[in-house]
Amino acid sequence: MMRMSRHRLLGLASLLALLCGLLPGAVAAAPMTKVEAQKPPAIPFPGAVTFRLYATREGLVGGTTANGHVITERDRFVALPSRGALSSKNGYEKQVLVSYKGRSAVAPVWDVGPWNIKDNYWDPPEQRQTGKGLPRGWPAAQAQLFDNYNNGISDKGLTVKNAAGIDLADGLFWDDLKMTGSDWVDVTFLWLSPGGAYFTQPIPAAVRAPIAPPAPSTGKRFFAETSHSLGDPFLAYWTSNGGLAQFGYPLTEAFSEKSVDDGKTYTVQYFERARFEHHPEQAGTPYEVLLGFLGKAFHPPDAPVKAAGDARFFAETGHNLSGRFRTYWEQRGGLAIYGLPLTEEFDEISPTNGQKYRVQYFERARFEHHPENPAPYDVLLGQLGRQLIDVRAAFSAR
Repeated sequence: MMRMSRHRLLGLASLLALLCGLLPGAVAAAPMTKVEAQKPPAIPFPGAVTFRLYATREGLVGGTTANGHVITERDRFVALPSRGALSSKNGYEKQVLVSYKGRSAVAPVWDVGPWNIKDNYWDPPEQRQTGKGLPRGWPAAQAQLFDNYNNGISDKGLTVKNAAGIDLADGLFWDDLKMTGSDWVDVTFLWLSPGGAYFTQPIPAAVRAPIAPPAPSTGKRFFAETSHSLGDPFLAYWTSNGGLAQFGYPLTEAFSEKSVDDGKTYTVQYFERARFEHHPEQAGTPYEVLLGFLGKAFHPPDAPVKAAGDARFFAETGHNLSGRFRTYWEQRGGLAIYGLPLTEEFDEISPTNGQKYRVQYFERARFEHHPENPAPYDVLLGQLGRQLIDVRAAFSAR
């Protein structure tokens, strides 16, 4: 599976297990067919660069990775078949989100392999080295195995025996994803995905932990539904700007977090549909509490369009706002709450429930049309706060 120098470290039995796509003491590998490879991946957030890949376990505890990291037991990193994706020693510049059967985990790219070492299959076809002529997201190992690409020989001169496009270290493989054998996984290349900076930011594990109801004298409101409390100045903002219908329940307590937008540290609190930020420099003004740029995190601005005659046009972003979404925007806070529109209206599958909705993205929110609800609840804010911290929960605080 790995470079030939690694193979020399392995006994014959271990080498055969690697070449067959099996793991010592594990169940047989999942079906490794072209039909399986062609199944579409689950996209974790709009714009995510995600591919379905066959994953194998790297192991090789005590060995040294391509970036100089010495592999430990229950380690957490991945190997991809090109040095172009390699992070620095123990660094996190290049990371992937790996999803498997309802579990997700994030890990840095610290090694090169498994079969090829010049196969940057995540880049556009014209930029590929090994794999010239193959589509983006289709590893050369798959073509070498399924279609006898390059006579089935990798760019290391190995006869390819399985379709592995990614290797997973033991802690990631066994503990985080609960894998028992080589299998197909969905891999999101975070450094290529719009909003990747928002998703690769770790969130402390304790932030989402439920709390006991605070004493009444604290002036906080407690929500038994999520076991979190809400105090001023966030409580006053939440109450006066739409409350539960607008923002949803709190999902965390207030905590300090560095903003990926300006690099400053703010006191923040996450809700189902928003992130509140405390800006003490604006104390005494309506802008002491602001909403974080969650819409921008999930959807970068679309290309500008022409003004529509029946819409409100925003020259700053080149997008229109009309109909029910315009009414909602103008009656419930407008620019201060939602920011500027980043897109036109379009249909999108909700990652929350798999249903298709008419949506529009704004700097701080996503509007969703829910025709199944009576007015005024036929327009709701998407649960971007929940989505964001769910993805970030895959990152452990380092």
